[in-house]
Amino acid sequence: MTEARCRKVPHIGIVAGTADGAALCYRTLCHEAERLMGRHAHPEMTLHALPLDAYLAHIDAGDWASVAALMSRSASLLAQAGAELIICPNNTLHRAFNLVATTVPWLHIASAVEAEATRLKFRRVGLLGTQTVMQGAVYQPILEPRGIDILLPHPPERVRLDRIIRAELIRGAYTLQSRAFVLDIISTMAAQGAEAVILGCTELPLLLQEEEPVLPLLDSTRILAIAALQRVIPSAWPDEVATAVLFTSN
Repeated sequence: MTEARCRKVPHIGIVAGTADGAALCYRTLCHEAERLMGRHAHPEMTLHALPLDAYLAHIDAGDWASVAALMSRSASLLAQAGAELIICPNNTLHRAFNLVATTVPWLHIASAVEAEATRLKFRRVGLLGTQTVMQGAVYQPILEPRGIDILLPHPPERVRLDRIIRAELIRGAYTLQSRAFVLDIISTMAAQGAEAVILGCTELPLLLQEEEPVLPLLDSTRILAIAALQRVIPSAWPDEVATAVLFTSN
């Protein structure tokens, strides 16, 4: 690609948290962009990752200002690299979203999911993720004012799910036992009247990728990636493409 052509391509910055979630987001950006920009074409992208253990230490201490400081550091570097929009494919880190200092616009992961849930007319959805995500600081303030009711797993299930995410999924371990556990939660949510389930952990789509759950799954990772493409290439985006990120049961 020539330098002149590069200057015309939009630039998305990615603040990475966990490896698999960031990689899935990057892959989605590349593959979905082909629909708009042509074969093998995609926006310019810059990804910045600080060591995950630094984030986890502050999260475990409940020090969200320090989490935001790490995110702000990445944002500054992405701005210097020329990013015009920043996304973070990590749901838990969004607990610190409002504390982040940035000169470049960010797209909130829950805002992207809310827009997709609203487009599909879902009014009652389940939410799966870490304890931080399920406890209410990430999705509830954005979805509930739009009239979308959120169902959570039972408290013991939340504890176990958080442990699975922290001990297995963010380390790239996807087991049959954990997959069965998550599918059972989804089935329970269906019985409770959920119309869909938000995968509020960016590794959950990878755990469930070969399954056919009883409910549609709102994959926050892919929804965020496609929403970012819609933001930087709005005029070229066909409305129906957004359905590519919704996994539905047969």
